[in-house]
Amino acid sequence: MSDFLNKSQCCVFVLLLHVCHAVDNEKRPNFLLMMVDDMGIGDLGCYGNTTLRTLNIDRLAQEGVRLTQHIAAAPLCTPSRAAFQTGRYPIRSGMAGFGPVGVYIISAASGGLPSEEVTFAKVAKQQGYQTALIGKWHLGLNCERSDDYCHHPSAHGFDYFYGITMTHLRDCRHGHGSVFYNALAHLPLKTMGVGVATMALLHAMGVVTLQRRLVLSLVASVGVGAVIFGLFVVSFPVFNCILMRNREVVEQPYVSENLTQRMTDEAVQFLAKCVEL
Repeated sequence: MSDFLNKSQCCVFVLLLHVCHAVDNEKRPNFLLMMVDDMGIGDLGCYGNTTLRTLNIDRLAQEGVRLTQHIAAAPLCTPSRAAFQTGRYPIRSGMAGFGPVGVYIISAASGGLPSEEVTFAKVAKQQGYQTALIGKWHLGLNCERSDDYCHHPSAHGFDYFYGITMTHLRDCRHGHGSVFYNALAHLPLKTMGVGVATMALLHAMGVVTLQRRLVLSLVASVGVGAVIFGLFVVSFPVFNCILMRNREVVEQPYVSENLTQRMTDEAVQFLAKCVEL
């Protein structure tokens, strides 16, 4: 297993859930569940892909169990993870996104997976298991205060947490650009430019009359919007690229170049401790 984790480079986006055996005389199996963002059944060699090499995952399938019937609850991070944790449709826990984004994009969002939801980690703890979550959480953090941790993994049955609270964006990596710049591509800038030029021409021809106050207000609104957007892009890594160990922020903003290896090491260390128990 450690060989697979060390060689797999998709762990930045992998949700690792470890359940250690109970510390009693009863022999119980250990569990390790991995959830990968945006991966379809046809992406893996063990399910028939002939163009991508997924040797380590194929080995897991060969030595373990290969399931062929599964339906994802949502194509997005937050709702699919909520369903994965609870076994319920995400809309039942209020984790279904209705907007164009559909997931949390800032750590300060007050929403999250309700603490009263029954996760399989809680059920495992009731059976004497030790639990850990290593990787991406993306199911909320706080409610009314920055230290209440009402949506933190520790509120959902996990004894140990090491990972990021949101999704991993290019914005967290210095020099890799911003995904938010792509939002500008969806704005009809050319159409807006033609509209402004047309109104200016009609005003010059005396067809329509544009009040100077209205023009200045529009220009000011666009300027304020641009400034706010720029501040958001600049400050996003500082306030949202957070790496936590349990309830402590250990890196803000985190360095993402070796984040996969660090998460892998944390996972292997936890598994090793479980074996020793």
